[in-house]
This record gives sequence, C-alpha cells and structure tokens, in this order.
Amino acid sequence: MCRCCRFDQQDVQVDIHALRHTFGTHLARAGVAPRTAMAAMRHSKIELTMNVYTDPALLDIAGAVDSLPAF
Repeated sequence: MCRCCRFDQQDVQVDIHALRHTFGTHLARAGVAPRTAMAAMRHSKIELTMNVYTDPALLDIAGAVDSLPAF
C-alpha cells in the first residue's frame, strides 16, 4: 500500500492521492493559469501538473472554443 492510501473506521480504503487529481483538474476547469496551478500543487515541473494531475477528459474543450471571438 502506498503512503497516500488509508483505511477508514469501516476498513474502506481511501485514496488521498486521488484528491490531488481532482484538485488539479478543478484548477484547470476554473481557468487557473498553469503556472499558478503548478505553484498551488507545489510541483517542481509543469509537466507533472499538466500531464499527470489534470484529466483532459473532464475539461470543457467545447466551451473554450465557443469562447473565442467570431471571425
């Protein structure tokens, strides 16, 4: 078992590390600048923040495209 996994009173495993993925993805969805998210997550490399702790499947790609000005 890794250091980030714990068992609660009912012997159910809780993966605390999964909260970091949620946090990173919520920062991205909120439009937080990648460098700011990196600092908030206390990462030393932007690749860790953007490629490991941000789930692109949960990002609003269509909303980002829709927010662009009309040409």
